[in-house]
Amino acid sequence: MAIEKNPDDISTPLDKAKEAVEAQSQNLGVEVTIDEEQEEDMAVDVDPITGEVEVALNEDSAKVLASISGDFYTNLADLMEEDDLEDIAAIVLDNYQSDKDSRGEWEQTFERGFDLLGLKLEETTEPFEGACTASHPLIIENAVKFQSKASQELFPSKGPIKTQILGNPTPEKEAQAKRVKDFMNYQITDDMPEYFDEFEKMLFHLPLIGTAIKKVYYDEKLGRPISEFIPIDQFQVSNLVSDLRRADRYTHLIYRTENDLKKEINAECTEM
Repeated sequence: MAIEKNPDDISTPLDKAKEAVEAQSQNLGVEVTIDEEQEEDMAVDVDPITGEVEVALNEDSAKVLASISGDFYTNLADLMEEDDLEDIAAIVLDNYQSDKDSRGEWEQTFERGFDLLGLKLEETTEPFEGACTASHPLIIENAVKFQSKASQELFPSKGPIKTQILGNPTPEKEAQAKRVKDFMNYQITDDMPEYFDEFEKMLFHLPLIGTAIKKVYYDEKLGRPISEFIPIDQFQVSNLVSDLRRADRYTHLIYRTENDLKKEINAECTEM
């Protein structure tokens, strides 16, 4: 690490080195201070011509600065104290529970609505033994019709991707737009086989619940992007938020087996 020396500054080279280490560690959210014992391990060398200060850092300080100059995706949790990690985890859980509680009444409403879709077979003794419990499937019939019509419009046989040229069209722009459209349609229809099924699930839930969430991301294990429909009970956001862009946070509950979790961790580490 090189530190330029200010000729008007009366600080010693060691003082400047300590300030640099502590300042850069604070940018990471990690508190690293240089005590007297660590100072003895710091080799400071001043260039008499340029005035630059070369510092050989001790192990703790070098660990922090290596994370700055190394891979951008370094796991900062490895550099934090266990107490700090527990505090962060407690805050995350409290915020999640607060969001979940805020929409408790809404969840009860649509759970009760599912009972009226006519999909359940129930026995009852009210008003008498063996009374009919059938519900008219009008709601679910219209949900299926909506799904069918929306699917035809949003996912035609040639693919859902269309391109639009901004500005004056030229042969080069038109050729580029066609390449983009063809590739993205190929990617969705051939390279992402789950896309259509997840898309159909989303269209079925949308008219019943009024909200549908789809998540598209790059999967390290498969080595390609995937599209995933997220059921509303696995996506938590405050009921007071009218727009996800304005939400302080939203949470996707991801269920993984221990084996799948290890695979994803190993894939992430390999990619880094």
